[in-house]
This record gives sequence, structure tokens and C-alpha cells, in this order.
Amino acid sequence: DVYNIYKRYNLKMEPNLKHKKSLPIKKKDLIKTERLELKPYSENDIDTLIGMLTNSEITKFFMVPEFKTIDEVKAVARKLIEFSQIADTKHLEYGIYLDGNNIGFVNDCGIDGDEIEIGYVISPNYKGNGYATEAVKVVLKELKEMGFHRVVAGFFEDNQASYRVMTKCGFHLTEESEYEEYRGKKMKCYNCEILL
Repeated sequence: DVYNIYKRYNLKMEPNLKHKKSLPIKKKDLIKTERLELKPYSENDIDTLIGMLTNSEITKFFMVPEFKTIDEVKAVARKLIEFSQIADTKHLEYGIYLDGNNIGFVNDCGIDGDEIEIGYVISPNYKGNGYATEAVKVVLKELKEMGFHRVVAGFFEDNQASYRVMTKCGFHLTEESEYEEYRGKKMKCYNCEILL
């Protein structure tokens, strides 16, 4: 999926969403699914987050900057930890845990009024087990409880696995598609949405 950390930190691009007064994010301390727990990160998760933010299999489709130093990636990881630990905030950020191990995350990449754009990552070692679908479904339920009416997400043309997650969660393709410049390549990005 195209979670756009560039948008999140205003590094190079502006969010796709217009500018309306956004709903606040009121996160729960813990969300349990059949197999997973979604919750804030702990400081012990920093190495796992750094690993995900620099893993070439993840960064192939999950838009993050090309970090020049370990300090840059640590700063972003610490910011994600901070976002996850604030219950009433402007950012959605949940770590995804399986048997106490952080295996991924779900977060926002832009909020506009009652519309939110989300992204998600599952560590390559845990892909293919339905964990992303399970996590996104429970987050959609929570977003509805918060008052959001439209959730959008994007995926690169070559990332059909992410598109399958979206369709299993009830997302539909929109008419919108665009080419994104990412790490020296121009890639077609499709947008999906679900109305809650």
C-alpha cells in the first residue's frame, strides 16, 4: 500500500486530501482481534520499527524517505512511537502485535474532516497469513466509531497483495489513479475507498 510518510512529515509532498477541520483521533489503549493486538508501541519496539522502515521489501511499495543516516530513521521511529502513545491526537498510529511481537502497523497518512487516508505494513516474515486484513478491518470499525465516513488507501500497480487486503476489507477502486515518483521510478498508484 502507499502509506506516504512524505505526506505525514511534509517532507516533499502535500496530502491529497483537501483542508477541512479534521476529526480528532481518540484511540483505545488496546484493540484485540482473533489473533492480534493493536496498541501503542513501547520504547522496546524502536529496533523493530527501524528494521521495517529500512527493509527493502517493505520500502519497495511503502513510501518512506531514503534515510541518509541511522539518526534520521531513529527520529522517524521515535515520532511513530510518540504518535502511538497519545490517546487524543491528530494521528492514527497502532502497532500490530502477534504473541507480544510487533509485526507491523496501521496509521494515517492524512485526515480531512471526516475522511482519513490509511496505510499499513506487515513485516515480510509474517505476510500471507491475513494479518493485514484482520488489523485493517478492526481499525475501520474503530474509525467509524470515531465519526469518520470515508476511508481511502492507495496501492502501487505492482502491489496486488495490498489491493487484495483492501478488497477483503470492503474497499472499492475509485476513478482516481496517478503516477507517483518514488525512489527514482515513476509508478502508477490506484486509489481505493470505503464509506463507513
